[in-house]
Amino acid sequence: MEADTNLAENELNRREFMRLALLSSAMLMSSSREMHGAEPDSATVSYAALHALPPGAVEPQGWLRGYLQKQASQLGSKLPQISWPFTGKYWAGEEEAESWWPWEQKAYWIDGATRLAIVLQDEHLMAQVRASIDYTLTHAAADGYLGPKNFQDPKGDYHRWPQNILFRGLAALWDAQAPPGGADSTDIAEALRKHYLSDKASYGTPVRNVTNIEAILWCYGRTGDPRLLALAENAWQEYAKVAADPEHGDLSALRVFAATPINCHGCTYAETMKLPAILYLYTGKDQYLKFALAAERRIFDHHMLIDGIPSTTEFYRTRTSLDSHETCDISDHTWSWGYMLMATGEAIWADRVERACFNAAPGAIKNDWKALQYFSCPNQFLSTLNSDHNVMEHGGRKMAYQPNPGQATACCGANVHRILPNYALRMWMKTNDGGLAAVLYGPSKVKATVGADKQPVEIVQTTNYPFEEQIHFRIHVDRAVTFPLSLRIPAWCDEPLLALNGAPVAASRTSKGFLLLHRSFKPGDEVTLSLPMKLAITEWPQNGMGIEHGPLVYALPIKENWTTRVEPKYTTADFPSWEATPASAWNYAIALDPAKLNSEVEFKRKQVAQNQELDPWENPPTKLIVPVRRVEDWELQSNPDDASQKFTPPLPDLSSSKVSETVERVTLVPYGSTQLRVTIFPATRS
Repeated sequence: MEADTNLAENELNRREFMRLALLSSAMLMSSSREMHGAEPDSATVSYAALHALPPGAVEPQGWLRGYLQKQASQLGSKLPQISWPFTGKYWAGEEEAESWWPWEQKAYWIDGATRLAIVLQDEHLMAQVRASIDYTLTHAAADGYLGPKNFQDPKGDYHRWPQNILFRGLAALWDAQAPPGGADSTDIAEALRKHYLSDKASYGTPVRNVTNIEAILWCYGRTGDPRLLALAENAWQEYAKVAADPEHGDLSALRVFAATPINCHGCTYAETMKLPAILYLYTGKDQYLKFALAAERRIFDHHMLIDGIPSTTEFYRTRTSLDSHETCDISDHTWSWGYMLMATGEAIWADRVERACFNAAPGAIKNDWKALQYFSCPNQFLSTLNSDHNVMEHGGRKMAYQPNPGQATACCGANVHRILPNYALRMWMKTNDGGLAAVLYGPSKVKATVGADKQPVEIVQTTNYPFEEQIHFRIHVDRAVTFPLSLRIPAWCDEPLLALNGAPVAASRTSKGFLLLHRSFKPGDEVTLSLPMKLAITEWPQNGMGIEHGPLVYALPIKENWTTRVEPKYTTADFPSWEATPASAWNYAIALDPAKLNSEVEFKRKQVAQNQELDPWENPPTKLIVPVRRVEDWELQSNPDDASQKFTPPLPDLSSSKVSETVERVTLVPYGSTQLRVTIFPATRS
């Protein structure tokens, strides 16, 4: 009875929120589902190994909810009141600008804030994004074109790139509709179908226009119109003719299948390389998936950094302690890896999403969610408006913490808002045999249907993962139901343990990285997965060494000296630009023998109440105590023409450095808990 009541109350609450979110009397259009006789995902055949659930099916809880609420209460909702171009009415009436990019950057925020509003059921935030969404949908041109009139001309190189960004937010809103196709629902799918089928723009040759394949295929999946599939495939074939150009993505078959290092802008590559994987989802053509896998391989062979994102500033770079990445790349790469997960069913893609979201993402964001970096780095010993040590804009402002880093290049300040909402949206996926797969872990609950008769089920996931090893899954159903439950086993975990109602239970381990428990589940059953975490050493160029424990990378936090600066138009007194200089020692070399890692490094964990909405990045419950030696002549670099301008230095050559004989012990914390940090240390034996 309790399970019945909880399910009913949860469903009523979810439906009421989505009814309010979707209700807009000015936008009642005829339903494309009625026109084309299709329900979601039934108009077309899907070749996916895993299927995303509708946005809103997963509700974050515990620390994950608290972190998302902090985001929503700060920059997530306030960016449009703080900084230009977000203060402008782009997508909501503004038609004049010198370029396409203000629409790009506002669209990033609309997409991210829409997803954030859905996962939190935040009516206030939803009302903000609906202002732009409703305006765009109700101001379509006579031929169906959606977007600003000042680049309706189809000839511009980037003049259809902003649409794909905005349309992702529209797609999330449409997929979250409850009930689907109801009388109060906006028919976004039909609006996009009209837009694409009437548009005369080229989606194959101009720079990023090809990314619209994502939205075109989403629309095809909801309407079943075969002209959309043909449009998408033709666009990819046209794009292949120019793909060798680095400006267009460096995605020629010759370079992709040769597994060369990438010579391309990081976000352009991330946004484009996922397209053949999406084409595979809708066509089943193996050549698309093979191409996508080869394109991804180049990233992991040549460019990955310790925090889970490749070096991209803004082109792909090398893997030294000073190589950094743009915050946009965290959003764009993790989103692309989600498609790879759906296409292949391989758990490794969820591992990659997890690593980036638990390390790179919080590591680029100020803990109070009032500022972030444009470029962030494993080693950053200071972060000021002139300390950017990267080759692009060396000495510039892009490593300072700002509400809108880069100012005019405002993409990261908006794109950051997609990262954790997308993590929450994709935590659970459906399998082709009527089951559910837990692909990303964290405190949450999911509502879905399972089994041959599509019986409703709610599964509550209680955990403090990634700071603890145990994950509890409580099954809420109104009667026993048989279905396969797949649980991802991260590649770093050698000996997972599984229990049902406190007793060990056997489960098969699949070749794709999951434990499969196929059985009849009764109301109140609890499955407990334990993922024993272990210490690991990673080696990096120039005698660099990093330390990990389970999914988390650890770093030495450097105490910050913070100063602020208010820059009119871009910042306010409450949301200033922040500069940090080091106020504690950082010049250490790791002094341990990797063969004695477990005896020389001490791991400590303090207990955290289950499902408590505390921010574990601000108050980390885990830490490592490691032996180090001070490198006495390892100092900040100075600009030879201006000694007051300082930079984070590269790793020192210990063979010619002054290294202390004294072994000290310092405390490392999770990477995401740091603003200034040392993550890649010079290494010396203990």
